[in-house]
Amino acid sequence: MPNDKQDLPSLSEQGKNLAKFTFEVVQDTVSLTGNPFVEKETYKERLTICAGCEYFIVKNKRCKKCGCYMESKAKFSIAKCPIQKW
Repeated sequence: MPNDKQDLPSLSEQGKNLAKFTFEVVQDTVSLTGNPFVEKETYKERLTICAGCEYFIVKNKRCKKCGCYMESKAKFSIAKCPIQKW
């Protein structure tokens, strides 16, 4: 059985991804361009797409490309899939 942690980006890359995402969420929220969260349907659609993706780790619901916890990331309107699936 493969080790899911080894399939994730390095910790430094995960940190960079998290910092960039956090900055974008704060910037979007401060600029008041709208609701920082997606509608419930969009959220469900995103998670469905993730669940069918080869980079999705089912056990902890993380993405092997960006290292993000997708149940959290998919809620934000500013969030993007690292391989442009949503």
